[in-house]
Amino acid sequence: MLVTNDAVSFEKFHLYPTKGLLNDPNGLIFFKGQYHVFYQWNPYACDHTYKEWGHFVSDDLKKWQRVETALKPSLEDLDSAGIYSGTAFVHENQLYVFYTGNVRDTSGHSVKSSQMWAVSDDGIHFKKLGELFPHPNGFTKDVRDPMIWQGKNGHYFLILGAQHSNKVGDIIIYESIDFKKWSYRGSLIENQVLDVRGYMLECPNFIEVDGKQILMFSPQGLAADPKNNRYENIHNTGYVIGQFDEKSARFNVITDFKEVDHGFEFYAPQTMVAPDGRRIMWGWAGMMTPEREAAVPTIQNRKWVHVLSLPRELHVNDKLQLVQQPITEIIDTAVLTSFDNVSIGQYRIPTTADWTIKFSDRAMLSRHHNELVFERQQWESDQVETRQLTGDLNNLLLIVDVDVIEVYTDDGLNAMTARWF
Repeated sequence: MLVTNDAVSFEKFHLYPTKGLLNDPNGLIFFKGQYHVFYQWNPYACDHTYKEWGHFVSDDLKKWQRVETALKPSLEDLDSAGIYSGTAFVHENQLYVFYTGNVRDTSGHSVKSSQMWAVSDDGIHFKKLGELFPHPNGFTKDVRDPMIWQGKNGHYFLILGAQHSNKVGDIIIYESIDFKKWSYRGSLIENQVLDVRGYMLECPNFIEVDGKQILMFSPQGLAADPKNNRYENIHNTGYVIGQFDEKSARFNVITDFKEVDHGFEFYAPQTMVAPDGRRIMWGWAGMMTPEREAAVPTIQNRKWVHVLSLPRELHVNDKLQLVQQPITEIIDTAVLTSFDNVSIGQYRIPTTADWTIKFSDRAMLSRHHNELVFERQQWESDQVETRQLTGDLNNLLLIVDVDVIEVYTDDGLNAMTARWF
């Protein structure tokens, strides 16, 4: 195994790039005794002009190694401008990854996307297998982020985020009997009453948690709703619970759309199933406006930008609500006894009283009865913004890292992720 630098651990809790730009987690999988976290990576610059699949591996979810890049663009192929988001699947003792290839014109504009796949015997070295199927009719070039699973009927299903020619977001689905030839089945969410389609639905994930079927996705173009503390970020991520009909290839929604995270930066999550059956999720803590991203202080100071969230164990309660908490392997908390000068660490706040934590002159977290407020002065504009959540705040979990803060309510129903510098 080629290790590109020293081992990485969760000593500071999160997975970072050593250089360049990190974004979506990809292809989360347990394969041949190791956990694999692939991720979108531009090692050459802190921007989105280039993408390959960076790669972390771990034996125990605590100590990680950076191994060689799993997939790089081919100079004269359908992925010449980048290896974009996708997923992983173990089939006949081999690891297959499915991804979106991108092509740009001479001016640098994206002009074509293609769904592609690759295979590996060892989880480290991959052989590209080419395009899966032609681009579907009736859609713009923005069809991407394949995710695959095997149904109870033995067939394989593949879903993609998509944009119709009329600039409305959708999730489309393909079906295969033999894992090689794919048939287009239309819209996964056809005739479903969803007011969160926006102009694009990215990073769809169909998962089962505690016997419940969940469709998670990231809409783009939703109008902010600050009155109800919803959709306040540039783009958002949420989920619905329902039932997938394998015969019709449709997902029948039975709950409202709920956001996964109530902070400033959380996007494009993916999940894996651990050997003990736990469903574990990572997200990208970095979705922000181009102006804000270009001004992130780590670009100037350390020549890298963005970070993955903590891995979170998922459950569904009897009210059909998603429950999420950081995995136990990386949690070692202390009781927070002073609200002044809170440093890097993991803390429990076991109190029913109101309180305020001032992390710096630009970031503050406050409890007001059953409401939690995160106030942050933006680094690129000095504008003050807030995010709020309500819930069980009597035994709050607070994770403070070098440039990211995560907060979890004790009942696991609410999480909040925020970058800070």
